[in-house]
Amino acid sequence: MYQKLYIDKKLEVQITDELKQVFFDYSMPFEYIEDSNILESNALFLTDNKNNLSNTLINVFLLKEDYDFLDVKNAIFIKNIEDIVRVFKDDVWKKWAQELQFLSQCSLAYSKDKFDRERSERIREIACEMLSFKYNISIEKIKIDFAGELGYQTPKVETRAAVIKDNKILLVKEQFDGKWALPGGYQDVNKSIRENIIKEASEEAGAVVNPIKVVAVLDYNRHHHVNFPFGMVKIFVLCEYVSHSFTENTETLGAEFYSLNELPELSVTRTTKKQLEMCFDCYNNVENWNTIFD
Repeated sequence: MYQKLYIDKKLEVQITDELKQVFFDYSMPFEYIEDSNILESNALFLTDNKNNLSNTLINVFLLKEDYDFLDVKNAIFIKNIEDIVRVFKDDVWKKWAQELQFLSQCSLAYSKDKFDRERSERIREIACEMLSFKYNISIEKIKIDFAGELGYQTPKVETRAAVIKDNKILLVKEQFDGKWALPGGYQDVNKSIRENIIKEASEEAGAVVNPIKVVAVLDYNRHHHVNFPFGMVKIFVLCEYVSHSFTENTETLGAEFYSLNELPELSVTRTTKKQLEMCFDCYNNVENWNTIFD
């Protein structure tokens, strides 16, 4: 987590009382400034002015137009001002460890030099030690969960089925936490996106579906309150409902249709209300829907 948030004085009118309360709830100290060149480490500066970027703080740029990022270098980009909370909560230790792990694994995947490989192994160990120290997790578990893969490191892929009928969406109750989510899971290596969606809907909800539209392709770490170490791409697919007959299984405890205004407690590491709203928006405008992607 960053230590402080500085906000461009010109954005003060956009910081609502509700947003100030969120800052307070997340213990986010903030201050409005005009001169952004403050010497302070591990602090953010929020602005939407291309001519007022900081040379000393970590810039967070509020996009007015999607193409604004072409003119702004060395900044974190957000589209909505409330997204600054997610940025602030990001853990700089975790980011460093992730980058060290990524670089060392790339070297181990391609380097043939014995000494380069030894150095890369040590860099990977340091990344694991950083996380073990920071979060008080055993080094053995960190190595399994964080540094257990071979080859060039790429994000995981997850597919989620959006099955809507009678203005209600099909959710499954997870065995893991007893909360509800869209049916779905990791992409199988021997299946296409369509095949995986059909399989997951059948296995988790007992549902027969026909995938018809890719709703969105999202970066998991930008849309959830936890950070997935390897990164994950989430693919949401709108499906035509055919039938379903739920049978309890190793992954889910139930399957039911819910309206947006009567949702059960969501398993938010898997599915958020905002993602469900996005799926309904697609369903209600499927002919003109443009796939959302980060």
